Amino acid sequence: MQTEDRAALRELITTHRQAALGTVDDGAPFVSMVLYALEWRAGAGPAFIIHVSGLSAHTRHMRADPRVSLLVMQPDVGADDPQALARVTIQCQAVPLATDDPTYPAARAAYLTRLPRQEYLFGFPDFTLFRLEPRSARFIGGFARAFSLTADQLAEVLGTGS
Repeated sequence: MQTEDRAALRELITTHRQAALGTVDDGAPFVSMVLYALEWRAGAGPAFIIHVSGLSAHTRHMRADPRVSLLVMQPDVGADDPQALARVTIQCQAVPLATDDPTYPAARAAYLTRLPRQEYLFGFPDFTLFRLEPRSARFIGGFARAFSLTADQLAEVLGTGS
């Protein structure tokens, strides 16, 4: 990956707040929209934090099969060729965070720092934070600019969050 591709991938992930979440529903694919924030943890690569309702199908799916995928995509504003829009698909492992988990406060803070208007949802008892831990990624930066990354390579591109 060239320096400009690394910068484009980092910008894509760090400037957006919503993604398509792919889950597995009894062996079949299911896609929904979620909001996300990045969480940087000492001694671990960056992770994606989502806050979802237990009433949602994707939450039930993650509890049954933690293999998920996130698609973060550059918005289509009606200009140029939409096939050239930057996008990244990140394969992750979904881990629910109980409120008594020692990492919960930091995950909640990361989420609310990025999405402060979502704080009211923490008052609903059916909502759960999930940490989506990257396993691999596929970045398409435009025509003839496609790259596969390991979790470590993605972490290197994203840096430390500071």
